[in-house]
Amino acid sequence: MTIENMHIAVKLGLDKTDGLTYPAFETEELDFWINEAIDRFVKTRYSGMNVKGESFEQSQKRVDDLRTLVTEARIAGGALQTGNTDKPNSYTIAVGSFPADYMLFLNDEVSITFTHEVTGASTTVRSFPIECTSDTYSALINDPYSEHRLHLSTARPLRMFTAKGVELITDGNYSIPYYYMKYLRNPITVAHGASTDCDLPDHTHREIVLLTVDILAENIESQRQQSITAKLNQSE
Repeated sequence: MTIENMHIAVKLGLDKTDGLTYPAFETEELDFWINEAIDRFVKTRYSGMNVKGESFEQSQKRVDDLRTLVTEARIAGGALQTGNTDKPNSYTIAVGSFPADYMLFLNDEVSITFTHEVTGASTTVRSFPIECTSDTYSALINDPYSEHRLHLSTARPLRMFTAKGVELITDGNYSIPYYYMKYLRNPITVAHGASTDCDLPDHTHREIVLLTVDILAENIESQRQQSITAKLNQSE
């Protein structure tokens, strides 16, 4: 469905008023509210705050709803952090190095480089970080059996999200040349007449139109809001 068709569909949805009169919306206003609906659609399908209570990848429908936004980026791991406020043996993936279209985190991997204990050669392998929080950091960093310690040519660095970005904490026996982030990118901002159509899968466009109508009805305090919401839930 093109953005022009979405405009028509939203107007038709609002015209079925059962005697109620709606104000005429300018093209720019409809663009704004359709983009608002797209943003709300993505976040509710990602989080599970929807009528089915299913978050991203919990069902095939949720996968199909957002599949066109799934993106992966390779980011340089950078240098070992040595500042007084940095955690020992850590690497920081700064927020400024995140992809420009980054919206929501999905999962990640890292490449680690170390000296092989048998051959003595420099070796690089892919690995998955261990999720770490401020509460679990102390226990994990002091655990002699923690997987972030290099053992038998494998290690999984601790990963923490902070105001700086992503902190990757090692045991000092390997470096992190690259960080691989899988994420949901920001959907394209649609605009009537600018050839920028909704880039979510086609099957979601009707749901987005109904959600736009629901938002507009809510904003003008229509008595039809509850019936429109029920129809939206049925379309899911």
